[in-house]
Amino acid sequence: MASRSHKLAVIGAAHADHVEESFALDPAIQRAQAEDDADRELGIPAILAKYWRPCLICSVSFTAGLVFGYDVTVNGASISMPAFLLYFGDMNASGPYLPSLWTSLWTAMSSLMQAIGAIIAGWISARLGRKWPACAGACLTLVGTAIQYIATARGTLLAGKMVSGLGIGCLYSIATTYAGEVAPLRLRAPIQTWLVAFVIMTQAVCLGVIRAYVPDIDESAFRFVFALQWAVGGIAVIAWAFAPESPVYLITRGKTEAARSVMRRIYGNSNETDDRLACLINDIEMEQASQEDNGSYAACFSGPHLKRTLTIALLFSLTNASGAAFLSQNIYFLITAGLEAIHAFDIGIGGFGLALLIIAASGMYLKHFTRRNVILTGLVINFVFMVIIGALYWVPGEGALWAIAVLMNVLISLTTSTLQAAAWPVAAEIPSYHLRAKSMSLGIFTQTLTSWLFIFITPYMYNVDTGNLGARTGFIYAGTTLLLGAGAFWLVPDTTGLTTPEVDAAYAAQIPPRKFQTFVANTFRIEEGKV
Repeated sequence: MASRSHKLAVIGAAHADHVEESFALDPAIQRAQAEDDADRELGIPAILAKYWRPCLICSVSFTAGLVFGYDVTVNGASISMPAFLLYFGDMNASGPYLPSLWTSLWTAMSSLMQAIGAIIAGWISARLGRKWPACAGACLTLVGTAIQYIATARGTLLAGKMVSGLGIGCLYSIATTYAGEVAPLRLRAPIQTWLVAFVIMTQAVCLGVIRAYVPDIDESAFRFVFALQWAVGGIAVIAWAFAPESPVYLITRGKTEAARSVMRRIYGNSNETDDRLACLINDIEMEQASQEDNGSYAACFSGPHLKRTLTIALLFSLTNASGAAFLSQNIYFLITAGLEAIHAFDIGIGGFGLALLIIAASGMYLKHFTRRNVILTGLVINFVFMVIIGALYWVPGEGALWAIAVLMNVLISLTTSTLQAAAWPVAAEIPSYHLRAKSMSLGIFTQTLTSWLFIFITPYMYNVDTGNLGARTGFIYAGTTLLLGAGAFWLVPDTTGLTTPEVDAAYAAQIPPRKFQTFVANTFRIEEGKV
C-alpha cells in the first residue's frame, strides 16, 4: 500500500536533492492523512458537525468581510445621497453634481490605501503573527471613521477614507491568510466563500441603511451612515483580540509547544489533534527543505512560485478588471442618467439579495461543476451582459434605463457568486505554506490596486463632464473580460480537495494548471501493490 504522502516525498526529492529519510512518516502523520482522506467524502453538514470548533474560530475572519463590505458600499453609494450631494457637491443648471475628480478620489483612494495596507500586512504578519496585526488594522479603521464623521471639507473626508483603507487592507489580507491556515482541508474553500458572502451581506445592509436616509437632506443623514463603520470596526477589534494565533505562523517561527496549545484550542484536546499537528509540522518542514529562498516577497516572483503569484493576482483582479467599478457605481450612474434615486437604491438592494441566494446555492452547483469551470462561465456571462448594457445606450425611453438597472444588478449577483465566491477560494489554496502570508498579501494588493485603478478611471468614462460614454462603458469592460478569459483558461487550476503539498507537487512538476486534478489522481492514487 502506497500512501499519498510517500509519493509526495518522492516527488519532493526529485526537485530537492536534500530531502532525505527524515521525512519518513510516523504513524501519527499517517493517521492524520487518513483522516483528511476520509473528510473528503463528507458533505458540508457532516463536516460542520465534526469541525464546529475550528469553523467557529475561523469565523473571526468574517469580520474582515463586514468591514470591507461596508466600506466598499459606503464609498460607492453615499455619494448618491441627496444630502451628500448638497453638502460636498457643486451646482449647475441641472442641479447638484459631484466633480469627476472628487468622485474618483473618494471612491478610489481607499482602494489604493488598501493595496498599501495589504503589502505592509504581509511583511508584519510574517514577523509578528496574524492575530495582533489584524487587530491593529481594525483599530485603524476606527480612526479613519472618526475623521470621516467630522469632515467638513472634501480633503478631510478623503483623508479619513484613506486611513480607513489602510486598516482594511491590513485586516482583509490577514483574514484570508488566517482562514486558510486554521480551517480543516474540507472547509478551506467553503470558508473563503462564506467570507465573500459576509461582504455581500454587509453591502446589502449598508445599501438598505443609505436608502432609508435618501429622503433626508440634512447632513446628519450621511454622517450617520459613516458612523455605523464604528460598529463593524469595533466587532472586528473585539473578535481578533480573543482569537488564537495561527498555528502555521507558530510552527514556522519554531514555537512548537505554542502551536500545540493553539491546535488543542482549535480542534480540542485529543490524540487526533496531536496527529494533525504532527502532519502540519511535517508538511511545513518538507516544504522548507525543498525551498532555496528565504520566504521573502522576491521569492514569490522566482521559480515555480512566479506562476502561482500571477495566478493569485489574476484571480483577485477578475471582478475589478471585468467591470466591478462600473457596477458598484450603478446607483450614481443611473441617477445621473435619469432614474429616480429611490428606484435605483431599491433595485440595488434586490441585486445584493439575489447574490446572497446564489452564493447559498453554490454548495449545490459546485458539487457538479468545478470552481475553474464556474470562473470561466462567469466570465462568459459577464461578457454577454456588458455587450447588452452597452447596446442599450441607443435604445430611447425610460424602459431602457430600467433594463440597464436590472441587468447591472443581476450581473453584480452573478459575478459575485462566480468571479468572487469561486475565484477567491482557489487563490487561497494556491500558495505554499512558507509564502502563504506574502502571497495572499500580494493577492489582496492586486485586488485593491485594480479596484483603485478602475474605480478612479470609470467615472471619467461615463460622466457627462468627461468621457460621456454612459452605458457604452459596458463595451470597454466586455473587451477586458475577453483578455481575462484567456488568462484564466491557461492559468487557473481546479484545487478542489487538493492539499498544499499536492499543489506544490503539481507546480513543481510543471503540470498545466487545467490538468492538476488528473495529475494528482494519477500520481497519488492509493492502490494495492503500487507506489
